[in-house]
Amino acid sequence: MGTRVAIVKCRDYDRARVKEAIKKAFDLLGGVDLFIKKGDRVLIKPNILSGRLPEDGVCTHLEVIRQVARIVKECGALPFIGDNPGGSMTPAKAYEGSGLTSLAKGEGVELKEAKDIKVVKGIPVAGYFFECDKIINLPKMKTHSLMGLTGAVKNMFGACAGLYKAELHKRFPSPEEFARAVVDVFEIRKPSLVLMDGITGMDQAGPSAGRVRDFELLIAGQDSVAIDAVFAALIGIKPLDVFTTKEAYIRKLGEADLDNIEVSGEGISENLIDDFQLPGGPGLIRTLGPLAKFAAGFVKFGPSINERLCRKCMICRDTCPVSAITINSERSKVDLKKCIRCMCCHEVCPYKAVELKRNFLAKGFGL
Repeated sequence: MGTRVAIVKCRDYDRARVKEAIKKAFDLLGGVDLFIKKGDRVLIKPNILSGRLPEDGVCTHLEVIRQVARIVKECGALPFIGDNPGGSMTPAKAYEGSGLTSLAKGEGVELKEAKDIKVVKGIPVAGYFFECDKIINLPKMKTHSLMGLTGAVKNMFGACAGLYKAELHKRFPSPEEFARAVVDVFEIRKPSLVLMDGITGMDQAGPSAGRVRDFELLIAGQDSVAIDAVFAALIGIKPLDVFTTKEAYIRKLGEADLDNIEVSGEGISENLIDDFQLPGGPGLIRTLGPLAKFAAGFVKFGPSINERLCRKCMICRDTCPVSAITINSERSKVDLKKCIRCMCCHEVCPYKAVELKRNFLAKGFGL
């Protein structure tokens, strides 16, 4: 089978509608039994960024996870679920807060935690990623404050155990460098099947503090890079403008050329998502031309903590890879002299208290 991606409409998370839509998406790929065989141990890898409820649009919706687990069982395979949330939050807390613990108990599906670590190419990966025969990747359709978009390739970054993700942010602070680190992880354990939850998604200040949108779409395929390419096309940007997509395509880990991707079900042009807003501004860099490099020296941006919203939970402080955050009874502050602009604090804050402050040049450069 060539590079095939299925786009299916699903207007909400009604249980029957989600089941029907997922089955249709997999059937358009040739049937789930092409990918999952009887007796397989199947890791279902959702996006559980933190302990956020389904209506927040941050995590893969519980109903999508439920129906995929049931489909795996119908194939005669054994599903289990695992992810490593961002920052200092433990998987157990993220599972509980998101409702996944209750779902797993009700469905009789095991939830995994990174108790055993396997180091591959210097990267600590949760051992259960190697204890399965197949992986089904369930990313959420969202923006990302550093990467622009977070999709199928980026979702596999959750294979990293513990706070090592923050360490990678420290070592590779620029978007291009960090994209290479993300793809390094993706390359270690590529999924067999992908289903992107775009029934609701997020634009603007994703992946946790953006605007929740009703996109009413599911996107399925075997090729994570192709899934992300189609996601980009649906919001009207070029696939190779997404750092992770470009890096994975250069490494020949998947297809990003839309001319070589067969899209079935719904078409791209008929389902373009209107007014999808990426993090940042209109791209002043393009209008400044040769003066852009000089102007870049005056760009100022970084995270700031909104005292009114801050609950002093310490998650951002404990997550920061360079210890740039101070939180006490008197203040919550980011030391921008130490800050490496990895935006981990913005990503993990459950209360949207970490905001990105930019001067006009930063907004113009799309930062």
